[in-house]
Amino acid sequence: MRHVRLQPRVFRRQAIAVAFATLACAIEAAHVSAQIVTAPVLSITQETFAEVTRPEVCWQTILTAQEKAVSEQKKTPWLVKNWQPLLGAVMGGAIAFKFTGNYGEASQKWKWPTVAGGAVVGAVAGPGATAGGYGMGVLAYSLWPASIPMTAGFTLLGGVLGKLAWDLIFPPNEDLQAPQPGQFLANQNFYLETTCTKPERVQYRQTAYLITYTHQGQKQTARVKYYPGARVELTTAGRPVYEVSQTR
Repeated sequence: MRHVRLQPRVFRRQAIAVAFATLACAIEAAHVSAQIVTAPVLSITQETFAEVTRPEVCWQTILTAQEKAVSEQKKTPWLVKNWQPLLGAVMGGAIAFKFTGNYGEASQKWKWPTVAGGAVVGAVAGPGATAGGYGMGVLAYSLWPASIPMTAGFTLLGGVLGKLAWDLIFPPNEDLQAPQPGQFLANQNFYLETTCTKPERVQYRQTAYLITYTHQGQKQTARVKYYPGARVELTTAGRPVYEVSQTR
């Protein structure tokens, strides 16, 4: 077995090399430290900008036939949606005005209240019932002018028949009727509705810190990346170490 004996000179050479390297690093650090000076900060300002956007956001919802009909009715203009009650009110008011004028000067003080009442009845009953009642009432009065019961009876009958005939011509939308609890629905239709909106979205963006400092007796301004505190580090040119370029 061969024994190897380490030479002390090798360890001395390595120790000397490490010592020189450490000394060089210390000298370089001292040189860099000597180049950096600090200056008092007079003011610090940071601006915040708000950017408002309205991106379109869409989603889909499954609707029943009744929900779809109600949604479409809400989007319908008011005049289109209520044209039948309005027509009935006009017809009822006109009929009441005509009847009031048949009773001479003594009944003129009741003319407009009677017209208002006729308009309300016409709006509630609808144009079909109003037209049917008026037509049958006029017919009964021409046949039995002295019989008030016959006139009233024919008027009611004409209102019912007019309502039935009107519903045949303009049938109501059955989908608007909400199903009753416990009601059996054999066939149901479902619809896929897409709804889109543009909600407001605000994004905030902050700029670099704008500082004012004194260097060699002169006030200077610069934008820096980090909050400097009471003093800012400067290079040999008198500018902050972490200065942000103005072109950014």
